[in-house]
Amino acid sequence: MARELSNISFYLAKENLSFEDVINDGKLPEQGTYFQSREFDIDEVNLRFFCQQKTVTQDDVPVWLDFINQKLDSDKINFTSKNTRPSGLLLLQIENTVLAACFGTSSKSWLEMDNFYQDFGIITAMNMCGNENVRQTKSRTHALNTQHIDRQISKPSGAYELRMNEAEILQYVSANLSGDNKVSLQGKNNLTIKIIGEEKLSWDKLIAYGKKFIAGYASEIYKDLFPNYPNLKDVSKEKMGELDEILVDAIRAQRFDKIHLAIPEFIADDEFGFTYSNHQTKENILYGHIDIEHLKEILNIDKLVISGLKNRKIYAYSSVEEKVLGYKFWKLYNCVVAEVQLGGDYFILSNGFWKKVDDDFAAKINDFIENILVEETISDQYKNIYIYDQKWEQNREAIFNKRYCALNANAIKFDGAKLKISLGNKNNEFCDILEYNQHQQEMNIIHVKRHGGSSSLNHLFSQARYYSEFFLNDDVFLEEIREHILESKHPNKIGFLNYIKEDRSEVNGRDYNLKLWILYNKSKGKPDKMGLPLMAKYELKLTYELLRNDRKYKSVTICMIPVTQTNFTKRVKAAA
Repeated sequence: MARELSNISFYLAKENLSFEDVINDGKLPEQGTYFQSREFDIDEVNLRFFCQQKTVTQDDVPVWLDFINQKLDSDKINFTSKNTRPSGLLLLQIENTVLAACFGTSSKSWLEMDNFYQDFGIITAMNMCGNENVRQTKSRTHALNTQHIDRQISKPSGAYELRMNEAEILQYVSANLSGDNKVSLQGKNNLTIKIIGEEKLSWDKLIAYGKKFIAGYASEIYKDLFPNYPNLKDVSKEKMGELDEILVDAIRAQRFDKIHLAIPEFIADDEFGFTYSNHQTKENILYGHIDIEHLKEILNIDKLVISGLKNRKIYAYSSVEEKVLGYKFWKLYNCVVAEVQLGGDYFILSNGFWKKVDDDFAAKINDFIENILVEETISDQYKNIYIYDQKWEQNREAIFNKRYCALNANAIKFDGAKLKISLGNKNNEFCDILEYNQHQQEMNIIHVKRHGGSSSLNHLFSQARYYSEFFLNDDVFLEEIREHILESKHPNKIGFLNYIKEDRSEVNGRDYNLKLWILYNKSKGKPDKMGLPLMAKYELKLTYELLRNDRKYKSVTICMIPVTQTNFTKRVKAAA
């Protein structure tokens, strides 16, 4: 009797691609005794199958056996590992779409993964399972320290029982198929179907499910069922090329209002400068920060093509080592953050990838920024502070924080304070400035960051969220904060300590205002909060919703503060 499958995993190729388009020819073995292919049809579905018999032999004995042999003198046992198993790849052409099913350990490497949807599995599982019979989720938090969170329930339950908060981004879901508790789907980039009971996957069922999965991916039910999933869709290679051309045209025309440069990971501005070269025999030009305007200096933008962005690099310069770090660099293209509207759709370029933004997702973010988030102003005496540090040859937030606290008798500087959380190291900062107005009985927790693109702003918002949570929840962190206040020379430190209670049960979010201050170069004009990068606005929305709605902080506000900066460059020696 022919056996049937109880589980299988699928990848979904982008539309209108052939079998040849989805195969990585360079990785596919040559036809022969140990690698064979077959092609056949079932009804109107064309199928192609590749299979490899692979033997892996390890000459060395396993570590555990070598450990035992140390005590066996001449009577050692020298068994080696040998593993022979087949790997297979099944391709199904259903109308204008290809599904790929991988078996064994090697077959995934035969696929051209750039031609597959990276969100197929999770979106299809969310749409076809709903949020009532969830078994397991995996999510991550965008915070100062990224947390990966696994949740599993003993029996299928509603998603609300998983207690995911607003700051978590869903990455994986496992749930029972809606209306059939014998079938479960597990979704991430691929989709796995598992069937329990006597009825397994016959060929007819396999193809029928394949058609359902393709239709399930096209649905948008998940938007309401799983609000923790941000909808950023992959785009085709053709669309990427079209968007790249729009980007190049904008740079040529020097239309930089929706384009900026940002290192695609957080890197401390006060530790590094940047160069756009790593010359070995001539000097490199050092910049205190990266700026989209620099493209006019380093590129011939009148004749710019996309390869000019993809082939150029940005290098970190260490002020401590006084040299360009040849090993620490980023592709210039990966540092371009751009937002483009095309044909009524909204696209963003971040870390080298174009993504289509769901209309509802973008609308909710922009509605929050425009109608809910409060933007404050500060007194004129704190504006236009000169923040250039001659020693470090950089514009630094630390200069602003120090000057602000010198001018404001109600402020204690926390910038640079190294505090402990729980059993961790003393490398955490509560905030940059802590401000207490005794007459109004208000305390402000202030975080400060220079306006410098999506990465630095994301860090500002996630840092505020991260430390504001631990302030309410961690006894060690609270004690460290109080100790820093006690050790300060502030004349009213006792007033601060009376306000921040020693007993954590008496420390409540409703007694504190969280203020997010963005310093901008006064010579360039004030940034519009609606003009912030979309993903920075999303991060800000997460921070607000968690701290206001969940942790019950009294307020979460934003403020744009003009400062005086020096835009300096200098020539540095060639790398050693």
